[in-house]
Amino acid sequence: MKNFGMLTIVVVMLILTGCVSGSADTLIQSDITLQELEKKMNEATDPKGLFASSKSYIMRQEICEKHFLEDDEISMVEVKFEKPGKFAITTYEDNQPVTVICTNGKRAWMVECKDRREIPLSKEGIRRVEMLSSLGRPGSGGYSAVFPKVELHKCTNEDGVFYRVTCYGEFQKEPMYFYIGVRDFLLRMVKMKVRVNADTAYDYENRIFDYEMRDGVLIPMKTKIRQNGAVQESKVIYYKLNPKIPARDFLPPVL
Repeated sequence: MKNFGMLTIVVVMLILTGCVSGSADTLIQSDITLQELEKKMNEATDPKGLFASSKSYIMRQEICEKHFLEDDEISMVEVKFEKPGKFAITTYEDNQPVTVICTNGKRAWMVECKDRREIPLSKEGIRRVEMLSSLGRPGSGGYSAVFPKVELHKCTNEDGVFYRVTCYGEFQKEPMYFYIGVRDFLLRMVKMKVRVNADTAYDYENRIFDYEMRDGVLIPMKTKIRQNGAVQESKVIYYKLNPKIPARDFLPPVL
C-alpha cells in the first residue's frame, strides 16, 4: 500500500484528536480478497518495487486553503521518513517552521515553534505515530499489517463504484474509510469524522485528483481536503527516494 501522499494530514489529525465514522455507501460483496487488492494496489503504484525496497524518502506538499473574501493561505508540509521508524512532519508558513511532529524511533515530540513549546508525546501518542507512520512505510504490507481490524466491500455512492476498505484503529472506536478505484486500483478518497471533544465532531474528506510517476513510483500529486467547513488543495512540489537524511532531522528543532 502506497498511501504516503495522504499520510501527512491523516497522521496529524489522528495524533491530535481521534475519529468517528459516517458514510452513505451502498455495500456489496467484494469480488476480490483484501490480499489481492493490496497486491494490485502495489503493482499499480510501485510497478518495479522501488518504493518497497527504499530506505528513506522526502516529500514536500504545498497546501492552499481557499477563502471566499480573503486571500488564500499558503503553507508547505514536509515529510521525512527513514527505516525502520524515524519520521518527521514539518509545517511551514512564510518559509518558517510552525509545527513539527517527529520521532527518532524511540521517542516522539510535537513542537509548536511560534510559542517555543516542545511537548514530548505520551506513550499513546508515540504508538499512534508508529501505527500511522506505517501507512507510508516502504514495504509495510498493506492495510491488514497496519490496522488490527480491516473489512473490504465493493460500494457505490454518488461518486461511482469503489472498493471500500474499512479500517478500525487501535485508538478510535469508529473506522476510517479508504476508497480504491475498481479499474486502476489507485486510492481515490479517504473519509472519516474527526472528534474534537465529546460533543463536537466534523467531517474530513480527502480526494486525490491526479497521480504522477516520480522516481519510478506513482504518487498522488493533487488532492482536495474538506474539513470543518474549510477547503484545502495540496500538490506535491518535491519528492525523492533514498535521500541521505541527517539523524538530527528526526529530533525536535532547536528553538
